[in-house]
Amino acid sequence: MADSVLEKLRELQDVELQLRRLENSKSSHDRAAKVRLEQIEKQKEHIEGLRNDHRQARMAADKKELEVRQKRVEIEKLRQQQTQVRDNRQFSALQNEIKFAELSISKYEDEILTDFADSEAIESETKKAQAELKRQEDELAVIRREIEAHKDDLNREIEDVRRKRDAAAKTLPPKVVDLFNRIAERLDGEALAEVIRDEDDEDGAYVCGGCHMSVTQNTYVLLASRNESLCTCPNCTRILYLKKT
Repeated sequence: MADSVLEKLRELQDVELQLRRLENSKSSHDRAAKVRLEQIEKQKEHIEGLRNDHRQARMAADKKELEVRQKRVEIEKLRQQQTQVRDNRQFSALQNEIKFAELSISKYEDEILTDFADSEAIESETKKAQAELKRQEDELAVIRREIEAHKDDLNREIEDVRRKRDAAAKTLPPKVVDLFNRIAERLDGEALAEVIRDEDDEDGAYVCGGCHMSVTQNTYVLLASRNESLCTCPNCTRILYLKKT
């Protein structure tokens, strides 16, 4: 009986693993689309930040250009005042104001050049960021087309394998299926493990093929005798079986 149950459990595990692979394949495509979507949103935020920096740089340059125009008007007024004064001291004072205004203009013009250079650099970086965004959006479109193209076939295959799993489970006692499900849920579907010889052990001890921990001689004897009881690994709790020779 145990031999028959173990055979059916191995069949159940085969379809369980097949089902999990299919579901993981479906989930991996969904995760890939989600990751690309998150990258796209971050790239859009990055581009918006660059555009804001570009606006700030241009506004700063425009403000300084206005200051330069105002200083030039101020210089013109000061020169007109110089033509009207007859006192050397007043003339010199006006001349000093003109020099200070010219220095301010020179300083503003240097800063304007820097602002324009920054603006051009930001504009160049923005174009690169937009190209990267386009690439990411194209990748997402490809992933979505692949998902859409295989969605129906994959869903049908999943449903077919799920029916096979349910059919395999119905051939086993409910308690055995419950035990299998608990172990499979915890170990990614790997509820069974073959008992194998430890190649590194000189005495040829047996180990669990799942976790490679030692299996007692008594457990091996029980399995070899086709005892009705199911044996589980004391370490990983997988249901143990011997491969038929």
